[in-house]
Amino acid sequence: MLREIALDATGNVGNDRVNAGQLAVFEDVARNPGASIAEITARTGLAQSLVSRIVHAAAIEDAITVSADPRDRRKVRIELSTAARKAMMQRAGNSLDSALAAHTPALTESERAELHQHLTAAAELLLR
Repeated sequence: MLREIALDATGNVGNDRVNAGQLAVFEDVARNPGASIAEITARTGLAQSLVSRIVHAAAIEDAITVSADPRDRRKVRIELSTAARKAMMQRAGNSLDSALAAHTPALTESERAELHQHLTAAAELLLR
């Protein structure tokens, strides 16, 4: 449910909509520039073949750049393109309010405000 709230809050709609697997890869690459396929696979828990397909498709769309690892030419290093990083940062600043309301209709406004505070606190702790 948290991933769905995040997808809604970021305005994940239209031609550039991403699914949960793609989002996991993009988030990992954003947090770990220069990551390898194996590293992304280990951190996301996704199958290596899926990570490879997502990276390949994103590279074709110029959302991700793939370059040879200078220390081991058999490996590649993956980074977000400048345009993709900018788009992610713009979306990341969106408010959670409408997404929380849509996904938690049984909660009162007060309960939603409390949930929002807890999510904010959790995000701060996880970023440490």
